[in-house]
Amino acid sequence: MPPTSHRHQRGNWTRELVELAALFLAAGAVNLAITHAPTISSTALVVIGAFLLAAAAFRRSAKRPPRPEAPAAEPTPEAAEVRQTLWRLRASVTDTPGRLARLAGGLAALGADIRTMQVHPVEDGAVDEVLLHAPDRITRWDLIKAVEAAGGRDVVVARADVRELEDVPTRTANLAADLVGGCTDLVQALRALLGRVDVRWQEESPEVGSFTGQEMHLTAPGGGVLVLTRPGGSFTPAEFARASAMVDLAATCRARLRPTSESVRTSSGVDLTIRQADRSDVDLVAEFHERCSSAARYRRYFGPGPASGERGLQRLLTPALGRSLLVLSPDGDVVGMGNLMYDGDGGEIALLVRDDWQRRGIGTVLAEELVDHAQRLGLRTLTAHTHLDNTAIARTLRGAGLKLVGAPEPGEWSWSRDLQPS
Repeated sequence: MPPTSHRHQRGNWTRELVELAALFLAAGAVNLAITHAPTISSTALVVIGAFLLAAAAFRRSAKRPPRPEAPAAEPTPEAAEVRQTLWRLRASVTDTPGRLARLAGGLAALGADIRTMQVHPVEDGAVDEVLLHAPDRITRWDLIKAVEAAGGRDVVVARADVRELEDVPTRTANLAADLVGGCTDLVQALRALLGRVDVRWQEESPEVGSFTGQEMHLTAPGGGVLVLTRPGGSFTPAEFARASAMVDLAATCRARLRPTSESVRTSSGVDLTIRQADRSDVDLVAEFHERCSSAARYRRYFGPGPASGERGLQRLLTPALGRSLLVLSPDGDVVGMGNLMYDGDGGEIALLVRDDWQRRGIGTVLAEELVDHAQRLGLRTLTAHTHLDNTAIARTLRGAGLKLVGAPEPGEWSWSRDLQPS
């Protein structure tokens, strides 16, 4: 007999046992039906049939191959990917061999991945500035402890923006282009160049053109002094040189580029000229205020006029604090003025139109231009404050997209608009 036939015959034993068990069970059942009562022979036949049936079942289960286990589900890309947070880290270190390797090793132990790194030489060593990605589970204090364990001191850690991943030369060139093109101003450019620093303006400073520790004093093009501070960290000579170069570029732009002006036509069909103003226009603006009625000035300033008189006008015309627009009539007189004052991502607009030129669409033109300036500067919110009975300015602000949001003071309305940076 061929081997295959032999294996086939052996494989049928289970079926033969089942058939034999069925035969014994059937015989026992027939004997039980004839005698109408259990006998020794009928009981024996049933027991033998049950035993054979159990043996067949055992043989079948013993020969059954094991059921393959279901393969483990592969992790999805979302589950396998670890969420990352971008951090900016600054630390003072001693300029000794191996210190950078210790710093990188300490960060790597946390699962952090260094993206960019700058080394600023200073008198007592160096300041390392690092942009790194770290898992979300890693906290600011974890990073500080790791850097201090690697020999770092004066550690400052803060969340970073993804736009900071550009290398320094590329970011500086882009900021310079935006500054020349009017898409940013000097204060915003300095913040983008140096990271998270506080910038405030003041009229004068005996330390202008220098930096000491956590403060930097730079001459502001257009008047005054810009004071830059970095809480918890010191400026380096390289950062002072970069900031000074950016200020020089802004000053050169003001000297070489003529102020832009454009012709506009109001809704009443009057052709006017609108241009930016600075502190050199203070006499022209003072004359304009004198030709406005006290009621018009009160609606604009909530008082008789700008605080501190001429000094208040100079602040309104300081480029470092905002943008000022003048509307000139065909004969060259100032008939309207609009101001956009801002700090950080928020700005506030205010309008003043000479009484004999009101209700000719000048306010609408100014409001639209100021909103356009705010969008180009990347501001996120725009606000305004008016008197309850000033219905004319209310219509103008609504036309510019601002919405009434509340009454912060008795007799006063507050307006706001959310802007998407262009």
